[in-house]
Amino acid sequence: MTRILIIEDEEPAGQYLTQLIQKIDPKTEILDVLESVENAVCWLGNNPVPDLIFLDVQLGDGTCFQIFEQISIGCPVIFTTAHDEYAMRAFKLNSIDYLLKPIRQEALKFSLDKYYQLNEENAITKVRYLEELMHSQILNRKNPRRSFLVPYRDKLIPLKDIDFAWLTIRNSVVVTTLHDDRNFVLDKSLEELENQLDPANFFRANRQFIISRQCITEIELYFNGRLLVRTSPSSSNQILISKERVPVFKKWFEEQA
Repeated sequence: MTRILIIEDEEPAGQYLTQLIQKIDPKTEILDVLESVENAVCWLGNNPVPDLIFLDVQLGDGTCFQIFEQISIGCPVIFTTAHDEYAMRAFKLNSIDYLLKPIRQEALKFSLDKYYQLNEENAITKVRYLEELMHSQILNRKNPRRSFLVPYRDKLIPLKDIDFAWLTIRNSVVVTTLHDDRNFVLDKSLEELENQLDPANFFRANRQFIISRQCITEIELYFNGRLLVRTSPSSSNQILISKERVPVFKKWFEEQA
């Protein structure tokens, strides 16, 4: 049985999508229908990861991309929207398809079939791909950035990469917490910093966090095959490694130690 979460701010659209999904595949289970970024972040942070999410791009309190900025989503996503201007951004995330409203039954069936096909892929192939991707990124970053000038009030504070304990997104900006527990706002995205920092010392834990090797104090087994990383200084938000990235994280930690 496929466990599906629907995030849709229009109640009739949510009901229609629910009925259409269950008509195509009666074995699916609709876990919930949520209407806002806030509710989605809360639900995803307190429930097991669904198998698949149908995600409306424009929600009542913002866009769905704000969900990705606040929490890691470790499952495939099918985006739904009345507009197509977000398509490229959506496909950079966990997207396996992008459905335009009004959603037609044949288009929805195609998306579900695509999910089922991807879900049946050999897990070993996925792990090998992620490992190769990690190693290729390491080879492509032979000259990692070591020094940063960080704006603070009316000054520029010089920092070194080894000063960073972890980096995260807060209120749509990137904040680094240093090993001495000081915090600074950085004027770059996590994606830019991921490509600049030394991959031997920093790991992209999820869409919200980059962590340094030195800050890791404990690694706990978490439900659904994920890992919970404890750090010093500690983070007010959980730092989770998705089930898919666990093999890559272990390889990074053991090989680079």
